[in-house]
Amino acid sequence: MRQTLLIILLLLEFNGFSQNGEPQTKVDWNGYTQLRATSNFGGNSSIMVRRLKFWVKSTPQFSEHWSYKVQALFASWMQEQFFLQDVKINYKTGLFSFDMGQFVPQYSLQRFQRDVDIAAIERAAVINALIPNGTLGVRDVGIQINFHSSSNLLETHFGAFNGHGIKEYQFDNKVFMLTHKTSISIPVNKNRVQLGYSLMYRNTENLQIKKVFPDSVLYTGTDVRYNIFAMFTSRYFGMQAEYLNANFEGEQANGYYFLATTKIRKSEIVLSFEDYKNTYSETHYPHYRLGYNYLINRNKTKLFFDNYFQIKNGTIKNYYASIQLQMFFK
Repeated sequence: MRQTLLIILLLLEFNGFSQNGEPQTKVDWNGYTQLRATSNFGGNSSIMVRRLKFWVKSTPQFSEHWSYKVQALFASWMQEQFFLQDVKINYKTGLFSFDMGQFVPQYSLQRFQRDVDIAAIERAAVINALIPNGTLGVRDVGIQINFHSSSNLLETHFGAFNGHGIKEYQFDNKVFMLTHKTSISIPVNKNRVQLGYSLMYRNTENLQIKKVFPDSVLYTGTDVRYNIFAMFTSRYFGMQAEYLNANFEGEQANGYYFLATTKIRKSEIVLSFEDYKNTYSETHYPHYRLGYNYLINRNKTKLFFDNYFQIKNGTIKNYYASIQLQMFFK
């Protein structure tokens, strides 16, 4: 906790410099917290800090071509440990940009929708498991080339990374990972349709990939993954779906989700259906989500009411109800 408080003070110091020093607008900071209570009404209940996230980043006044972002996270499940997430430097020239450092490789649609903007209280299980470093710290160290068309119709990314995530640094690294993602965004009247795909290739040795293989397994070999996604958004209604697949020299893990939302003034109704199959479980059942969000101040101050469950043989199983308050600091 002391480390977290130190980081908060440093972030505030950055902001003070930007207000009192010269120039004033080269550095910006912000953050938010998510406080959550969850219960299955059967003896299992918890109250947690789901996220306490802060970041410092450059503003457009910092440089015409260069920018940076540093982001940190605290959560109850981290046992009061402070976690440095992003340390990213970006160089932009024309329609191209280059990312360097520690960050999330471009892959999937929902993974690049911010936690605070996603209508569901959590990302789908298949996203958390089958993005390139889903159980390896999400982020990786490497470089990435990005292209955006002038009309934002086309977006594409190519990346090269260490390949073993950030939970454990390997000095004698025998792993590497290549990623690619492309999407097109098509305006239809005042609505928008987005379609895209992601690809990943990793050559690995003795890598523990939790939620995909049993915890006791250290995988050696090739890891080839792909993802397809689609999204429709309008003023009052949105829906999106993704399918992800990972192939480990014949062994496969895969899954999908479908998410639909409806907004009526400050109310948001959330419906989702998701399924994920790892390499070792013989049986599995889809999960359902029914949620209601109250947008007190859009996504800056927001209340989540969430119901998450499975249906087995016509009976609701593994039911969890959650309430969450989300609040920005600026």
